[in-house]
Amino acid sequence: MTAQEAIDTAVRRLVTAANPRKVILFGSFAEGTATAESDVDLLVIEREIGSKRAEMVRLRKAIGSIGLPVDVLVVSEGEIADWGHLPGTAMYWALKEGKVLYEAA
Repeated sequence: MTAQEAIDTAVRRLVTAANPRKVILFGSFAEGTATAESDVDLLVIEREIGSKRAEMVRLRKAIGSIGLPVDVLVVSEGEIADWGHLPGTAMYWALKEGKVLYEAA
């Protein structure tokens, strides 16, 4: 499986498990600078989140093994509104330079 196929698989599994508003690829894979040591960084934006930690663990398990390490950052729409515009946050860079791989209609 190619890196792109692995990322596509991860996104499909996330969408099935979470019904997110958006899934954004950020970091080295989005920038085209990934190396053999790189992980796949995904920002998952959901309407609301109860326990962020529990949701990140749940979604990481939902992705399963795709042949690449995956880092899932889960945030709510409210957090994006409150913090997404602040430089220095992962949300900011994901929104500014990331690639939207999924967006709910």
